[in-house]
Amino acid sequence: MEDWEYNEIFVAIQDTYEELLDEGRGYRYAIAKLADEFNNLGKVEDFIVDTAIGEIAISHDQVFVGRIRGITERLGGFNQKEAEDALTLEEIKDLSRRINKIIEGLERVKADHNPSVE
Repeated sequence: MEDWEYNEIFVAIQDTYEELLDEGRGYRYAIAKLADEFNNLGKVEDFIVDTAIGEIAISHDQVFVGRIRGITERLGGFNQKEAEDALTLEEIKDLSRRINKIIEGLERVKADHNPSVE
């Protein structure tokens, strides 16, 4: 990972999420904005971004169905071997554990079919 450290991405996303919530536009807007702002950072970085956003998403009762599908599909494609050059073994284990938790959590949240983020 060229520009980011593993934990740095999680912190940056959480901090940005809280700043977006302070704008008063709601968590749906904040999650959508995060996905846009932290898009295409790099192959491994994108798995970390989806994991961090997924952790935020599963803390809510409802998640937009498109977000559920997108995160689930992308995280389902995580290959530990591809991350070996970018992450330590400990980080890979942590990310894998978090990914499994997100996928399971997204299966349990209520799917919101309203595409509006406001």
